[in-house]
Amino acid sequence: MGIASQAGLTLLELMTALAIAAIGGSLAMPLLGQSLERQRLRSHGLALLGCLQYARAEALRRNQPVYLCAANLKRNRELQGCLPSPGGARQTWPEGALVFADRGGVGNGYYDSGERLRLAMFDGAQVAVRVPMRQLALTAEGRLQAAEAVVFRLASLSGRHCLSLTVAADGRASLGAMDDACR
Repeated sequence: MGIASQAGLTLLELMTALAIAAIGGSLAMPLLGQSLERQRLRSHGLALLGCLQYARAEALRRNQPVYLCAANLKRNRELQGCLPSPGGARQTWPEGALVFADRGGVGNGYYDSGERLRLAMFDGAQVAVRVPMRQLALTAEGRLQAAEAVVFRLASLSGRHCLSLTVAADGRASLGAMDDACR
């Protein structure tokens, strides 16, 4: 009869493997955090881009102005309307973007109950969305009523990553490249 061999790991081998795994994990965590931050910023940018493209398409389809404003949400995330403007040159859209069209030819340019076409919700605790105005209007031809380009600036709250979204005067929106040097 032969000597029985033992299978398994010794305590020293197990502790060494755990130490190597802990070192590898500690090196990967900051990169994972930055990757998640960049992805969160990109998803907010894509949601806003989708709203802008939808608003332009609806303006063309309905042959009437369509509006995009900063959403005002209740605690339970139910829509109340457009966020009132605090004044100043730079506005923040912390809760989301609301696309609406006046119904029945009223044409007052203000959100009334039941006029919602699309709503994109933002996480204001993670991403700051800044724009020079509280509301954009797209004409029946799909152009910006302001007749000049508008730039949305999205930034992670850590300030490490930025993204810009430009709406040209003709109403077409485009998402810029991710920028790691926010200004």
